[in-house]
Amino acid sequence: MPCNEISLRVPGSREYVVVIRTALGGVAILKDFDIDTLDDLRSAADEACDCLLNQGLEVRAIEMTVRDCGNSVLVTLNADYQHDSKPISSLDTQVARAVLETLVPQLALTETPCGCISRIEMTLRRAAV
Repeated sequence: MPCNEISLRVPGSREYVVVIRTALGGVAILKDFDIDTLDDLRSAADEACDCLLNQGLEVRAIEMTVRDCGNSVLVTLNADYQHDSKPISSLDTQVARAVLETLVPQLALTETPCGCISRIEMTLRRAAV
């Protein structure tokens, strides 16, 4: 089965996180997620965006990609940083991971050479295929 993909790019600012949340709400409805999974997905998107936006580097944009490959849905959030330099604030990667793992069953974080998290992948299993 070929994967269907949805992409969305928003400015790297906190007020645009609502656009990501709204889009994920629509995806969750289309993919028959139950209400608890929908809430967890929206909360995970909030946490992931907070993580990407609060590392002390200016974020040009956040790109969200949702891939539906049948029995699972992969949500990826990528930060497009202005510069790849040493962050001003230190984000505890393990704390960010722990918070996100309470909300989604499968998680992968990608770091830049400077130690910032640049990509967050969250995999959810579909309630109905």
